Amino acid sequence: MTHALLLLQQLSYAHTLCEFQRLRERCGRASPSSSELAGICRRVKECERLWARCREGLAAADMAALRVSRALDLQMLLESADARLSSWSDASSMDRMPASHLFEWVSHDCEKLELAQLEDAMSPAEAAIYVQSLDQLQG
Repeated sequence: MTHALLLLQQLSYAHTLCEFQRLRERCGRASPSSSELAGICRRVKECERLWARCREGLAAADMAALRVSRALDLQMLLESADARLSSWSDASSMDRMPASHLFEWVSHDCEKLELAQLEDAMSPAEAAIYVQSLDQLQG
């Protein structure tokens, strides 16, 4: 289970890095070199390959527990968003935004999207466990 969660975190980071580079380029910032871009693409493909191989070996019950665990991880990350993003405004122009700020916003958006996808994929039983676990964490 821990290995699968780490793979999901690595895959999420790789996707975030791709989106960050795409936005930087769109804003007219320094584009990554072709070797950097190739490295980022290789990283995403390798993470996807490792995750697919791991997922094949997981039983349905393990996938259910994994969905709930990953959703809880993402929920905690999103709860830290105020601290991570408090000094910045999403109304700021992206072309003037510091790279670290842009990366945090991209990461935050990717976390919200992944969490929504996980919550949508949960069975009613998984959703009940998830809600109960959230209540325990917040209580």
